Amino acid sequence: YTYSKGLTNSTGFYGVPSVSVASAYAENVYDLHSEWGPVGQDIRHALNYNMVYDLPIGRGRMLGRNMPRILDEVIGGWKTGMTGIVYTGFPVNIGATNNSMVNGNSQRANHYRPLKVVNRSINNWFGTDPSAIPCAAGVDNGVCAYGQPAPGTFGTARPTSERAPGFQTYGASVTKDFTIWNEHQINFRADADNVFNSAYWSNPASSVGAPATFGSISAQSSPIRNNPRAMQLSVKYHF
Repeated sequence: YTYSKGLTNSTGFYGVPSVSVASAYAENVYDLHSEWGPVGQDIRHALNYNMVYDLPIGRGRMLGRNMPRILDEVIGGWKTGMTGIVYTGFPVNIGATNNSMVNGNSQRANHYRPLKVVNRSINNWFGTDPSAIPCAAGVDNGVCAYGQPAPGTFGTARPTSERAPGFQTYGASVTKDFTIWNEHQINFRADADNVFNSAYWSNPASSVGAPATFGSISAQSSPIRNNPRAMQLSVKYHF
């Protein structure tokens, strides 16, 4: 398990694949303090594990210690394994329509108050609370968390101030050695990756310049971390 926090005032040019991070350019080059925020790779919580369990079934074991050898060859000596990767979401930058003549896509939204997330879904990742509805340019209606900056002004939101969906995937295996004679064995193994065949979502739309789609998720995450379930059977002869 890892708990971490990374902060920077310069995202850099190399970015983070599939993560909606702030631009490599500063929004206001005369105010680098306003660029301080999470690095693109910042993951608050991460858990990785790998475990193997030797089932207590078979001759000389807790269960079936006196079973016939033939029966032991079938049901005794099995091992199961489980792997898991779980981590919380990457940072998401709340951007805005460029109306300040700032560098490239560096324009960020105005941040008025904390976002209250309720009824989160893939269509409303930032929730359905009124605070999740962006305000008009330069207007604070007293409810919205973010809004479009007024023309000619810089946004007040910090870079990468919200979070994308997290990720988790699990693998499983079963294996057994069948003794043929002395040290000669046949090993059978079955493996499955993404054993629950789960789909994991991409980043939400995060520009307050498009309030109709703000917070919606329209795709799954990249194939690199979102492959469908894969199963494999193998047999090996040891001598």
